[in-house]
Amino acid sequence: MATTLLADLAALLGAQNVLTDGADRRFYAQDVYREGRWPLAVIRPGSAEELSAALKAIARAGLAVVPRGGGMSYTDGYLPQSADSISVDMLRMDRVLEINADDGYVTVECGATWRSLHDALAPHGVRTPYWGPLSGQKATVGGALSQGSMFLGSGRHGPVADSVIGLDVALVDGTILRLGSHANAHGAPFFRQYGPDTMGMFLSDTGALGIKTRATFRLVRPQPESRHLSFQFATAADLFAAMGAVARADVVSECFAFDPGLQGMRMKRARLTDDVKTLGKVMKAAGGGLAGLKEGAKLVLAGRGFLDEKQFSMHLSIDGRDAADADAKAAIARAAAGSAGAREVENSVPKVMRANPFADVTSMLGPGGERWVPVHGVTSLSRATALFESCKAVFARHADEMQRLDIDHGYLIAGVGNSGILIEPVLYWPEERLAFHERVLPPEYLAKLPKFPPNPAATEAVGRIRVALAENFVMQGAVSFQIGKFYPYQRGLEPGAASLLRQVKAIVDPEGRMNPGSLGLGN
Repeated sequence: MATTLLADLAALLGAQNVLTDGADRRFYAQDVYREGRWPLAVIRPGSAEELSAALKAIARAGLAVVPRGGGMSYTDGYLPQSADSISVDMLRMDRVLEINADDGYVTVECGATWRSLHDALAPHGVRTPYWGPLSGQKATVGGALSQGSMFLGSGRHGPVADSVIGLDVALVDGTILRLGSHANAHGAPFFRQYGPDTMGMFLSDTGALGIKTRATFRLVRPQPESRHLSFQFATAADLFAAMGAVARADVVSECFAFDPGLQGMRMKRARLTDDVKTLGKVMKAAGGGLAGLKEGAKLVLAGRGFLDEKQFSMHLSIDGRDAADADAKAAIARAAAGSAGAREVENSVPKVMRANPFADVTSMLGPGGERWVPVHGVTSLSRATALFESCKAVFARHADEMQRLDIDHGYLIAGVGNSGILIEPVLYWPEERLAFHERVLPPEYLAKLPKFPPNPAATEAVGRIRVALAENFVMQGAVSFQIGKFYPYQRGLEPGAASLLRQVKAIVDPEGRMNPGSLGLGN
């Protein structure tokens, strides 16, 4: 049966788009963190019609289907649980189908990367409100909508789900659903709310309910003037007080922070001023000319010594309609941060991030070649300090083995809209690279890093600590993006909500073949 299926898929998609080589199957069985079961094959459809036809063929064979976007997951979201699986690589479906700047929407295939979408919109003077993760050079539109995502624009506009208004989803039997604004059979996809919001059920489903093929987003006009601010704090409580005050002020486009541990890790990387490309981008973002030279000079003079490695740091990007508006918003943000005892420092970090938002995804390895994996939870503004302290308690319980096995950690922290704070503990440990890293990361970058031998004891300990952190987030009432097959999602739901989800799964995927195990379904 497998031979017949592969022949059918090759006839539908072209033999070059049905991958069965061992190296390819191994690569698609790995994410940033670990390896799952190798799929029987990997298919690369080039259109919704090809995908639908392929899914119908796979349905006849009764195999599982596992969708994959840009591959930036670390929660087993696209790792097959069974060798009787077909992985679906969506990267060929990457066309921007319609840009309607007048009516304020863009329709794009879900295999497009955030960088390619942003670049396509730029000549029209528009962008999506949420405009991508920092991994947007590789992360796809469909991956973000499936996994949940936040960062660029999220300080003001929230996560990706708040920006999408229409969606096409391919079900496991090949049926294509048109949801949200796409459900309007006789109108343009300019407005999401048209009766019950059935589209919402398919957002952040980590591919458990269907494969996203086409999405429509709202558009906004980027505000032309930007200001960047950075602050330091002696304590976590002061940092979270400032982040809450900044969020309630509602003037910031991005707000992110580092604890001393992660700040130290970042400072180990190559100096900002050593990268001529980065320096050039900062100067260009400042408008070139004299203004650009001034910004470049400030960056060179600042280096990285302006951050006290023993303190927490917070970094803000602020956008305004004109210079007066941007300055007024920056003054509001300064006052909000100052109310929590902030000390303002050089703003190189947010300035560089904004000048180079979609950089190479080199941070998936530590500065010394260490393996890297994060865990995260989003909580309310008032609960952030308590959640941070509960994470510290988890690390304290594992402190001895972490020291013995050379496992390091830090925290990335970020504002999500004006109501949430994301806390993301990050673990680093000495371990050999995966084939995933070798294929995804630039060879010239990998050549600079040392290699580690297999280290199963440290990796097993990291796995236990990671699970303990995820369970802590659930028990503290935090919510998570990128749920995949890792977070104990079902235990965090009210029984009625969990029951409804299982019923929806049974309707759209009665045999449980669409990404089994995702969201804790189909195990």
